[in-house]
Amino acid sequence: MEPHYNYADYQRMVEEKGQALYGRRYSIHTVDQPCIQRMIAYFLQDQARAKEERIFLGKGLMLSGPVGCGKTALMQIFTAMSGGAFVPRIVSTRQVAMEYGRLGHEVIRKYSDLAFDKETHLPVVYCFDGLGAESDMQYYGQTCNVMGEILLSRGDLARPHNMLTHVITSLDAASLEKRYGKQVRSRMREMFNLVAFSANSADKRV
Repeated sequence: MEPHYNYADYQRMVEEKGQALYGRRYSIHTVDQPCIQRMIAYFLQDQARAKEERIFLGKGLMLSGPVGCGKTALMQIFTAMSGGAFVPRIVSTRQVAMEYGRLGHEVIRKYSDLAFDKETHLPVVYCFDGLGAESDMQYYGQTCNVMGEILLSRGDLARPHNMLTHVITSLDAASLEKRYGKQVRSRMREMFNLVAFSANSADKRV
């Protein structure tokens, strides 16, 4: 028998955790509720609701929407509410690109074929924040689209090793394809469930 989840209760829990992390002014806006419901279904691994929402639980999440709509804050809230190997490690794409500028190709391996927990040997779940905002980087004169290479590498590991990846971006599909190319864009379709925030979602920073 499938478990029954009270999504209104879970949404209140998300809001309460947001207030604990970001202050009492934090609140969930009505326009954002459909996205939050999808995220709840995903992080609960609620198979019945996920099927209704057309979410594939074996894929990661791509949070997409306007700058300032609260995508990163929500991922941080769900991360704080999760447990075990399923918890994403949130890292800035700009930080990853700067690491590559210092250390070169080993950074791509750090986030792909070396991204396994030393004790459990389970793949590390990374959430790359700000996808598309990072710059291509040079190492010893060679320019690299760092995040494009990491996404391709993690995509190769997704099925054989159940390696989950999440991304947060302010770019739309066309802009992502222009930034990373058709091959990476195709791989993204295989890797991610899209959670698209409305263009009318308010800027939470003001």
